[in-house]
Amino acid sequence: MTTPALPESTQPAVLENVVRGTIFALLAVPVGVILWVVIWNLGVVSAIVAFVVAAAAAWLYRKGSGGRVSFTGALVISGVVLATLLLSFYFGLVSDWVRAVVEQTRLNPIQALTDPGFWPSFNSVFGELLKSELPSLGLALLFGLLGAFTVLRRAFASARAQSTPVPLEPLFPRPEPPRADPEG
Repeated sequence: MTTPALPESTQPAVLENVVRGTIFALLAVPVGVILWVVIWNLGVVSAIVAFVVAAAAAWLYRKGSGGRVSFTGALVISGVVLATLLLSFYFGLVSDWVRAVVEQTRLNPIQALTDPGFWPSFNSVFGELLKSELPSLGLALLFGLLGAFTVLRRAFASARAQSTPVPLEPLFPRPEPPRADPEG
């Protein structure tokens, strides 16, 4: 047997756990960074990474928050996508630098990354690398926006639809009207 649906005013409100949803959504960051670096090493900037990250972050947020995405949740998902794109770009530059060090020193990539001179040398040229890759960063953010647009639009629309106020039950029950006396 199925349980009859409760009227809207008596349905329990689903509370959103923003912190738990955020923690779950952050699990999409390493996946996005790894996917980005693989595609970056193929010589391409792709919108698919932002789409995958946005979809994964939205799904994970919904799982962690208890099934609800509010406006705050949509902002969290957007922040996760932006942070992932920026971290991905940074690690793309690191992977380029690892490749350059490997070619010059004949070390393997793990040895290059763990070499005591790697990070100081990378940090000393980071500004120049960033300046030379600024057009790529702009394209990455543009493609990221295009890739994530559909998912983010849906998250904000869901938040807007759920923000409509739900009528509350009265604090005190209404008194029953007096009944007519049948003997009267």
